[in-house]
Amino acid sequence: MWLNMTNTFYVLSIAFLCVSCQGNRKAPNIPAQIEAVTMSPLPFMTDEMNENGRTNVTDLYGFRLGQFRKTATNEFGEPFIQDKDEDGIEYEMFLLKPDTSLYLVFLYDKKTAEKISSIQITGNDTTSDVGFKGFRLGMDKNQVEQILGKPDFRDDVGDYGEQWSYENANYSIEISKNGRLSSVKIWDNYSGFIPDTGKLPNLENIIEYFNSESNADIVCILAPDMEIYYRDQTLFFGKSLKTEIETDYSKIFHTIREIGNGLNRTTDQNSYELNMRFQEGTHPKFVMKINIRHTIREIVFDYMNGQYLIWEIDTQ
Repeated sequence: MWLNMTNTFYVLSIAFLCVSCQGNRKAPNIPAQIEAVTMSPLPFMTDEMNENGRTNVTDLYGFRLGQFRKTATNEFGEPFIQDKDEDGIEYEMFLLKPDTSLYLVFLYDKKTAEKISSIQITGNDTTSDVGFKGFRLGMDKNQVEQILGKPDFRDDVGDYGEQWSYENANYSIEISKNGRLSSVKIWDNYSGFIPDTGKLPNLENIIEYFNSESNADIVCILAPDMEIYYRDQTLFFGKSLKTEIETDYSKIFHTIREIGNGLNRTTDQNSYELNMRFQEGTHPKFVMKINIRHTIREIVFDYMNGQYLIWEIDTQ
């Protein structure tokens, strides 16, 4: 569902000014007293070709679909507007520029309200890379079409121009009346992928990633909502992946390198086993159980965006 935030922002901001003149894990409670920052996009995107031949997009403006909801307020402070749409789906709007020339909207699905299910960036600021296929807002529609191809659907959104959408894709865009890119939206369709057990990573690959000095390499095998249980703590990504990669804000990468030390001793076929974990309403998860004495007890994989990613690491 496309939420026309250009239109919604206008209506809600007028009202604001008038007044003032689920998974089985719960999202951790992250302290939110963080100063708002200006974001730039991720230096990479985990685009995956879906079964219908379209590229699936997971990242927008430094955030990844499926990250915990609190990451937005940790980056920007409290939202400028927080409300529900006509279907009862919650959304939060954050101003990225004080003059409202750029703003970001997160949607949270009813079933998984603690995680980001959709991201939309809107405005007329031409200086910011939105982290979507190299686009900048204000691009000419002909440039956009050269990259995305002709849209399968064009919907008139009145004074705000046209909405372009593409069959079997998890994104849509808006083109303003003067023919310029004014908005990009992506949404979570992870559940639309049929698990392929042939894509399960082997332990040798995991060890190679864990030993990497590059945070951007390690994040490629981690689910956006992954958790590490270590020394009576639960670690998870508390900010956007862009910030996590640059600063290791939540100490995920430091911890992975620490607990991964010596894991190469487990590559013998008898030193670990692979089991399945079933939960109603979701794809089965695979559990790699380490059978030798090591800090890591289990690594759990979940199928997301056409690949198996590390969803949980349990230590002992």
